[in-house]
Amino acid sequence: MYDSIHLVIKESDLDSPLSFLEEIPCKIDLDKRKCTQYSVFGHIEKMSVMVYGATLSILGSLSTWNKGNNIYGIEFKDIKNAIDSLGKCLGVPLDKAIVKRIDVGQSFKMDFLPHLYYPSLYHLNKFGRSDLKVTSLYFGKKSKKEDGGNLALVFYDKNAQLRKKGDSYPLVQKSLNLLRYEFRIKDTKTYFRRDIRCFELFSADFYRNVIHLWYSMYCDIDKRLEILEELYNPKFNGVNELNDSCVALCIHAFDIEKAIEIASEKGMITPQNKHNVLKRVKKIKEGLVNLNLGPSLIDELSEKIEAEYKRQLEELEKYNDSLPS
Repeated sequence: MYDSIHLVIKESDLDSPLSFLEEIPCKIDLDKRKCTQYSVFGHIEKMSVMVYGATLSILGSLSTWNKGNNIYGIEFKDIKNAIDSLGKCLGVPLDKAIVKRIDVGQSFKMDFLPHLYYPSLYHLNKFGRSDLKVTSLYFGKKSKKEDGGNLALVFYDKNAQLRKKGDSYPLVQKSLNLLRYEFRIKDTKTYFRRDIRCFELFSADFYRNVIHLWYSMYCDIDKRLEILEELYNPKFNGVNELNDSCVALCIHAFDIEKAIEIASEKGMITPQNKHNVLKRVKKIKEGLVNLNLGPSLIDELSEKIEAEYKRQLEELEKYNDSLPS
């Protein structure tokens, strides 16, 4: 499920002598406006390639490099071949390159438009929450100095992004509701407290660790039901129906019986009124149970993310079992 990666390798890391300034320009499409005597800028396919003296930097989507798009993530079994292919095209073995950044992501076919799921992703401890227009939701740190400041979680409408870029994607219907969830490690050395080398990207242990982070960070988000229609069919034809609808919302939002008990202990409600209110709450609660509600929007998303996590682990085990002993 790797998507964007940032690789950096120095000439001194190579087993055989090689001058990046001499060799790389003939392997890529150059951006001659940016190139100087000591630096090279360009791209190969959709991977950005930069040379600063004796240092080569590569930035782009490994999924796109492997299959032409990043609608769905690259499978573990294809990672090594994709990296080897990139290195071969550049004429540089990349196994010893330092991985500066890793994005892990997957797209999901949802029943509804992606932005309808964002309000339910309510809070992530120590992370700021930003709605980027209507198409994206971003959890990140305001300062890189904060603990976890190099991490970000992004949810966005994949079809909307592709339409904006003008990309063609015949494998996916443009009418699909594609919600993408990405977990971004923007500074791997700070997070893992050591340099991560490129060969670790196709290590089963490292991959297992990264997809677990992708899943566990999602699980850490506080979720809540946000849309009224997710709760039950509300009725507003009169004051009594309005009151019952509001009580039903309170039942889902917090422990209303406990709140009534606390109010009673503080003398804010008489014993008779307490009895009447609890009786009304109980009746409305029983009515909600009898509705036999289907899964909420957030349940749908959570189930799909959990299923993808389990599938990745299963595929990893199958790959390990297929290796010669």
